[in-house]
Amino acid sequence: MADNVLQAMADNYSKAFPKYPPLIVSHNWIYGVWMIGNNYAGSGYYGAYPPTFLKRVMSMYPAPQRILHLFSGSLGQNTPGDRVDINPDTKPTIVGDAHKLSDIVPHREYDLIIADPPYSAEDANHYGRPMINRNTVIRECVNVVRPGGHLVWLDQVRPMYRKDTWDAVGTIGVVRSTNHRVRMVFIFIRR
Repeated sequence: MADNVLQAMADNYSKAFPKYPPLIVSHNWIYGVWMIGNNYAGSGYYGAYPPTFLKRVMSMYPAPQRILHLFSGSLGQNTPGDRVDINPDTKPTIVGDAHKLSDIVPHREYDLIIADPPYSAEDANHYGRPMINRNTVIRECVNVVRPGGHLVWLDQVRPMYRKDTWDAVGTIGVVRSTNHRVRMVFIFIRR
């Protein structure tokens, strides 16, 4: 991955969020920290994206044609892209299991996948579902994102991935406020 593609992502972010520290690009890696702050507003859904998280991610990708949101129960109906969730009560675009993603969505169709899985067995239990197998879901994402497409994975654990299918190109720390979990955004590009 060329530094200039990552630099464009960082520049797009800085234009959208000029009052915050910029993302840094060095040696084919983009990194930084998003201090999201003490805004406790949200969707009211347990485990929802931190406020402004989606806006920050989307600022780096100003024109993706097709977006897929995984584990997207908290996203509203007007969120651009397809929303996949196993829980039909959240009214996703596609009801299904992320472990079988390539069976429920078109192959090589998406430019960008944004995933925010349960971080622990306790979180999964809160949703009434078993804990996901990150390795399986990452393998399934390979089948549905186009070559050159991106995967943005928000988690407390860096998922395992195959280096012959994904290039890891960045990490961004996400700090909401005191007494909240610190998470990381892991950015991958499909080979």
